[in-house]
Amino acid sequence: PMFAEPLRGEDGTPLNIDCLIQDGSRLLACTNGLGVVGVTDGAVTVLNTAPRPLFVKSLAESRDGQLWFGTGAAKSVSGVYARDQSSKAVRIPAPTADVLTLEANEGGVWAGTERYGLFQFADSKLKKTYTFENTSGGLRSNTIFTLFTDREGVLWIGTNRGVSRFDSLGASQETLSDIPNSNFIRSLFSLDGENALAGSNRGLFRSDGKGWTPVPGFEGKVIYSVARHKNGEILIATPSGAFTSSGKLIAPGDFRSFANFRSRTYAAVYDRGIVAIAPNASDISSVVAPSDPLVTAICEGADRLWIGTAENGLFSFDGKSTKTELRLDILKSGTIWRIYSGNDGALWIAGQHGVFRIRDGQVEKIIDAEDVRDVVVDHGEVWAATTTRGLLHARQDEQFGWLVSSIGFEQGLPSEKAFAILPSAAGHLIATNRGVVTYRPGTIAPKLIATRVLSQRPHDLSELNSTIALDYPQNTLLVEVAGQSSRTFPEEFQYAFSLKNGKGETIDRRLSNEAQYAPADLSPGDFTIESIAFNRDLLASEPLMIRFSVAKAPFPWTATALGVLLVMALVGLIWAIVEHRRIAHRNRELAAARLDLANEAERERRRIARDLHDQTLADLRNLMITSDKLAGDNREFRSEIEAVSTEIRRICEDLSPSVLENVGLVAALEFLLDRTVENRRFNAAESVEDRITFPLNVQLQIYRIAQEVLTNIVRHSSATEVEMNIEVPAAGDFSLTIRDNGGTFDPDGTQKGRGIANIRSRANLINGKVNWKESRSGGNIFSLKVGATNGDR
Repeated sequence: PMFAEPLRGEDGTPLNIDCLIQDGSRLLACTNGLGVVGVTDGAVTVLNTAPRPLFVKSLAESRDGQLWFGTGAAKSVSGVYARDQSSKAVRIPAPTADVLTLEANEGGVWAGTERYGLFQFADSKLKKTYTFENTSGGLRSNTIFTLFTDREGVLWIGTNRGVSRFDSLGASQETLSDIPNSNFIRSLFSLDGENALAGSNRGLFRSDGKGWTPVPGFEGKVIYSVARHKNGEILIATPSGAFTSSGKLIAPGDFRSFANFRSRTYAAVYDRGIVAIAPNASDISSVVAPSDPLVTAICEGADRLWIGTAENGLFSFDGKSTKTELRLDILKSGTIWRIYSGNDGALWIAGQHGVFRIRDGQVEKIIDAEDVRDVVVDHGEVWAATTTRGLLHARQDEQFGWLVSSIGFEQGLPSEKAFAILPSAAGHLIATNRGVVTYRPGTIAPKLIATRVLSQRPHDLSELNSTIALDYPQNTLLVEVAGQSSRTFPEEFQYAFSLKNGKGETIDRRLSNEAQYAPADLSPGDFTIESIAFNRDLLASEPLMIRFSVAKAPFPWTATALGVLLVMALVGLIWAIVEHRRIAHRNRELAAARLDLANEAERERRRIARDLHDQTLADLRNLMITSDKLAGDNREFRSEIEAVSTEIRRICEDLSPSVLENVGLVAALEFLLDRTVENRRFNAAESVEDRITFPLNVQLQIYRIAQEVLTNIVRHSSATEVEMNIEVPAAGDFSLTIRDNGGTFDPDGTQKGRGIANIRSRANLINGKVNWKESRSGGNIFSLKVGATNGDR
């Protein structure tokens, strides 16, 4: 605290301090009982005034150095005092009653009262009173607690029902007449920089600095355009003819606009063309450009008169003849409502489909809007009046191109139907269908702050003072900013973002109403995001720089180790594949060799069988013939010879089964089953023989396997029933199944013998697979499966 003890009144009770202000080197405080007191170096002195109000609730110092007091007062009595350098306090006449707050700014001194609204004082006089009732609710309440002026000169008003604002530079509307159509303004014309003429749907009006008064002689007339003749006479264009400002008719016709070119004055007359007006503005001297009668606008150029039409584009007139400059299919403006010639040689078109700039014969669409009625270019600032979006403002930025903002109903225009623009010292005059509006562009640039910075975590805004380091694998950053301006709504801001790399090269740009920017997929390195906010008046804020870096990926030790192991595994796999192929090749060679040996054994069997058949059986037949020639009974001897011959034939058949070559594999197997087992069953489809494509040597090995299996069944299983099934499920495949009802058999058991080994060896020779298993109903099931790729040797 400044004092150990409270400040007390004359009766010793503590005083309430309602406000404090700095006055030079001292502090002034308003009290409820002692009036205003000053505090200097810890000492308190009463500020003497004559008279001296005792119950002071607020203080303010005006721009001229006067000290203003806001005091308690009775109803209809002023509670506002002004004190000059002579210490004399003067009560300012105004029915304020209790004044709760004071504020001084360029608009004067403002007093907020307890019950009667807001009072504005200028030059120590009451200028205007604002209440809830006369502001249509703009002032939320007549009870005002606090006032504050921001850096843009906007007055903020705190009431018991919320906050209001008063912008002295905001758009202000002026009505010209009580007749609605008289406030439908179509044209504006400056007389001398201060006074102006406004043409409406119901007459012509003149301003005198205080208001608008009707010009006699134009009552009820629609005014399209106002201009000055070469001789200084004011010309008025109406649908019924051209008039002077005194009301004199120059010529009848649907006149749209005037322009001075060289030494003459010309007029655009719809359905007639371009006409020249006499030097004394008394009549039309001649029709100079009848080639396109649907003329809507003309404008003076440096070396020609520019002519805009409703259906055929842009023409020019050099003083002698007209020429087509841009056809409508090239200009694409629709009806040309107004033409403006810039100081830089560019020509500006306000057309039905936007604002166009023509420079060096090239057409550029600057503003995309419908029904643009007027365009003005002032120091690079483009202003356009439209009947669809109100007033449009455009400015070209070196980095981001054309910026466009809209000023309509929410920004103070009484309507979004605007028809003409007139620049003036007080601001731009805008002709609308509800009167004339003065719009003053702001001059204070907005501020821009960062509201959020986010990567994989939210960043504290204090980190923006240094470079934000993004750890791998982060390669993006989200930035959210906010523009601050009293005269611009948040949604009206335009935000420009530029992304630059460590070399200062711009790698990305963006302009939109979005306050967020998130570049993605950035390569490692240093980056800078430059953010700029543009307010409603297209003023740019100071750039906000956010620097950050994207880290490189760390050396992948783990991945490298895994990669090395993977390479080693791949090398081992390749070696294993190569070795497997080598072994498989060797196995195929060995299998081929074994098959060759088996085939050689079969060939030897066939040779032996052939020798037995050809030689031994022939000898036995000769012996039988010889025995028949001997005397006596030789029947027993002959029977022995026949038995030996039969046995030799059986041996020959076993050594080389001729049935296999004669009738095929299936019939040979059926014959083998019939010859080996008494109680048997053979199953094979009729066409199965035709589907077997194995060579004879493979079929012989299948036959031998079946022969060995049947022999083992007969010798060892005590089976009474045997069933053989032959199937060819697919082309080149073969399946042999033999079932018996004998005792169970384990091929891998302790029994030793050559039979099982021979079966498996023969199966391996033809790449077949053999299997024994126990049947559920008792007995054994043997299966042999041979594939086409395995058996084709």
